[in-house]
Amino acid sequence: MSKNQIMPTTNPPRRQFTRQRRQLTASERRQRSRAASLQLIKLQQRLPPNARIGLYYDGFGELPTQPLLDWCLRLGYQAYLPVVGSLGRDDKRLRFVPIYHSKLLNIPSRIHRLGMKQNHSRRLLWAQELDIIICPLVAVDLNGNRMGMGGGFYDTTLGKSHRSGAAKPLKIGWCYDFQVVEELTRQPWDVPLDGVITPSGIRWFDNNVTAHDSAEGKASSADTVDTYLQTLGNDDAREMLYYSQEQTFSSNELSSVINEARLNKLLAQSDEFLSHLSGEIDNFD
Repeated sequence: MSKNQIMPTTNPPRRQFTRQRRQLTASERRQRSRAASLQLIKLQQRLPPNARIGLYYDGFGELPTQPLLDWCLRLGYQAYLPVVGSLGRDDKRLRFVPIYHSKLLNIPSRIHRLGMKQNHSRRLLWAQELDIIICPLVAVDLNGNRMGMGGGFYDTTLGKSHRSGAAKPLKIGWCYDFQVVEELTRQPWDVPLDGVITPSGIRWFDNNVTAHDSAEGKASSADTVDTYLQTLGNDDAREMLYYSQEQTFSSNELSSVINEARLNKLLAQSDEFLSHLSGEIDNFD
C-alpha cells in the first residue's frame, strides 16, 4: 500500500467516506473487491484448517464481501454473519450465524432497525468462538484504529477478548484504499484492528494491550449512542436519520439510493405531520 494512497487527515467526517463509496459504480466496486481478494492468500497463512470466519453484508456501498464468501467456500472455511440484539433489543453484543448459501444475495434475511441485513438461526456463536472477524468500517488509520458507524457494536463485542490479550478472533478490516487515513483519535473503549485488506495490499498492525486499553469501567462507545439508537424507533425513522447524516443529495444521487414510491411515501408522511402540527397550533390559538 503506497503512501500516495494514504489520505493525511485526522477525524474526517463519516460522510466524506460514505459519499465517496456511494459514487462508485457497481462495476468499480466489483473490480476493487476482486483486487482485494488477491491478498487473502496472505491472510490464510494465519488461519487453521476449517477456520470460522465472520463476514458481513455490504449494504451501504462498502467494498463487496461476496469474494470473502467465495474464498471461504474454496478453502473449506465456515463463514458466519453477525446478528444484533439476539438476547434482546438493548443487547449490543454481536453473535454470529453460519452461512449455508454460496451467494450472500440468496440468504434469507430481514432488515434490522439500524438498516443492515440480518439472517437468524438458533445456531449462534459468540465472537470468541470465531478465528477471524472481517469488520466493516468507515475509516482506519495507520495504527489500526477503526472508525465505525458509531453504534459501538464491534467495540462492545470484541472489547473483553482484546483486553484479555486473547489470540482470537483476529480483527481484519476490508475496505477501499481511500478509507485508510494517517491518524484517527482513539478512545479508551476502541478496539483496534489486527490488519486491513484493501485492493492495493494487506497491512498488519502491532496492537498489544496497554493500560490505555485495559482500563475497566470506561464508558463503551455503545453507551455514547444510546440516545441515537432510541431515536430510530422504526424503519421510517431509521431511513430518515440515515440520510440526514449524509451530505445533500443531487437528484441523480437521490434516485440511485431511494425509489420514487418510497420518496413519495416519506414526503407524504412529512406533509401529514406538518398539517397535523398546523392544526394543533390553530387549536392552541
